[in-house]
Amino acid sequence: MFGERLGALVSAVSVQDGPLRNLEVCVESCHLDISARVFSPYASGLAALVPDEMELGATVVDMGAGVTAIAVFAEGALVHGRTVPLGGLSITTDIARGLSTPIAHAERLKTLHGSALVAQNDDRDMVSVPQVGEEDADAETPVPRSMLTGIIRPRLEEILELVRDRLQTSGVESTSGRRVVLTGGASQLTGAREMAQRILNKQTRLGRPIRVQGLAEAIGGPAFATCAGLLGYARTAPVEAPVNAETGDSDSLRSPWMRWSQWFKDNL
Repeated sequence: MFGERLGALVSAVSVQDGPLRNLEVCVESCHLDISARVFSPYASGLAALVPDEMELGATVVDMGAGVTAIAVFAEGALVHGRTVPLGGLSITTDIARGLSTPIAHAERLKTLHGSALVAQNDDRDMVSVPQVGEEDADAETPVPRSMLTGIIRPRLEEILELVRDRLQTSGVESTSGRRVVLTGGASQLTGAREMAQRILNKQTRLGRPIRVQGLAEAIGGPAFATCAGLLGYARTAPVEAPVNAETGDSDSLRSPWMRWSQWFKDNL
């Protein structure tokens, strides 16, 4: 290939220094070193997207506990990333406040009985709700399942509407394709896929870590897509080669990026 100019299109993701430093301290306190930092929905996309989705255009919506992150892929690369400061914990907190139950029990109610879809039997189906400060099991209050759905549905709608607004103002709507892949623990909520398809007006599916073989069923769901993507990223795309303590040289220049970087430093 002949040319006169060598260039690159780069997607930069910015982050506040405080939260990033907190994560670094947490990892370092476990006597571990950090070799790279990866945007979580990008890692989820590496694990959950099929090659055609990455090439033709797809949007990964990683619904975590505190944050819902968005990554838009096109032509095999990340082209846009945003976050929404709401997630599954917001839904859990709403349940705890609305039903006056401890947060741990609210999370359990969301996981076992929560849904964003209204069913015909919701008014008749009762769920037992432990009350804050009560230790006696007889103090549990039965409430109709429709009340739980009435708390979950508005918050999930708000999160997905914020995702839709972020995509519309990003300028990448035309390249993001017609596919949405939901990952993260909150995406497993019953009805989340159907609601996302309606609000985002795109074909939607749940994203599981399909590129990592041999995962147990318990860790093969959308909640573990980011973890699986980080493993795949570390295996296939190292950004920094470790330095040999004895020679001071890089232990490996086998990746194309490292070879190009070294050539650039030596010749320019």
